[in-house]
Amino acid sequence: MRALLFMMMFWACTTSHAASLFTFSNTPGAHGVGVRYVKQVDRTRAFTPQQGRLARVFSRKESRARPMQTVIWYPAEKGGRPITFDDYLQLVGWETDLDASPREQARTVDAWLQMVTDGKRKAQVEAERRKPMWAVRDAAPKAGKYPVVIYAPSYNNTTFENADIAEYLASHGYIVIAAPTVGLSSRFIKKDLMHAELQAADIRFLVDYARTLPQADMTRVAVAGFSWGGISNVLAAAKDERIKALVCLDGAVRYFNSLMVQANYAVPEKLTTPLLFLAQSPASMETSIRYKEDMSGSFIGRMSKADVYLLTMYPMEHPHFGSAFIRLDNPAEYKEYTPEEVSFAYSLGARYILHFLNGYLKNDPAGLAYLANRPVANGAPPHALKMETMPAKGRR
Repeated sequence: MRALLFMMMFWACTTSHAASLFTFSNTPGAHGVGVRYVKQVDRTRAFTPQQGRLARVFSRKESRARPMQTVIWYPAEKGGRPITFDDYLQLVGWETDLDASPREQARTVDAWLQMVTDGKRKAQVEAERRKPMWAVRDAAPKAGKYPVVIYAPSYNNTTFENADIAEYLASHGYIVIAAPTVGLSSRFIKKDLMHAELQAADIRFLVDYARTLPQADMTRVAVAGFSWGGISNVLAAAKDERIKALVCLDGAVRYFNSLMVQANYAVPEKLTTPLLFLAQSPASMETSIRYKEDMSGSFIGRMSKADVYLLTMYPMEHPHFGSAFIRLDNPAEYKEYTPEEVSFAYSLGARYILHFLNGYLKNDPAGLAYLANRPVANGAPPHALKMETMPAKGRR
């Protein structure tokens, strides 16, 4: 009897630790979701690692062109076996070495998980790896032309950090294309203008690549970016008129005002690209002082010729804007808001992104009406979200 009781207690503890912190509460759109991985390089730019295994690998290569691991989510015919979250995790294994052996890839994935979780919560990680996603690998594309969304990941991060949003958009008739955030001569970047512009060049590379896709409607292109990707996408739009809409998931453009001043070509008063900015819960003055937040100005506040939507999401801290981070997060870190409340806020954010893109890329009046609603009318709990709208000059 004691042995049975012990086993029941062990099973309860194991399953409770393995319970997922993330639930995506949105329903798929009318389309199936396909996903495809492409190994390509940008031969106009070099990638020259100086030390470590990558340096040895690239010293043997004839070409040191910049690797561009590319993931494409797209509207597809329904049917087929969906991939698991682990299929996305495996992408970590060949982000910079496109020819890495299976053993090398597995080692890289294990090291990444060790870094993200501090080597803890193994039951949670293993359970998460088995979770099914929506996408079907190499599914048959759905006939038709669809708007394109380029996704720019956060600081030193992966193509799949927001795979849930990418799949959601694809199910509603969008092509989403992403590449990892990679430095000039290593896997890692620095927080400076050169590396922001490096990612902006990656964005333009992916826009060029989208032109080769039969499904892509190149008259309707947006760029979404999380954190560091939410500064690079603004820099890309300042130079590329093909970009018709911007989405920033707590983008760094809000927090690196001095860096934006250095990019003298990115003049906020001249930028006409509409922007949806999803913001984390505001930090206290004491926290801002402690972390030396850059309060020297507001780029988005000066975008007088563009429609700007600022959605403050009180349950969300900065890492919560990446669903991969919520999945692998530490349950002990959740205090004021529960994982369920954070997941629901994330799902609401995805709906706002969809309606914003529908409004500005598909000219859908319902999308713009959704943005104009009070958040509670869109299903948000009272006082959880706050929308501030700053119409372009002349429309105020």
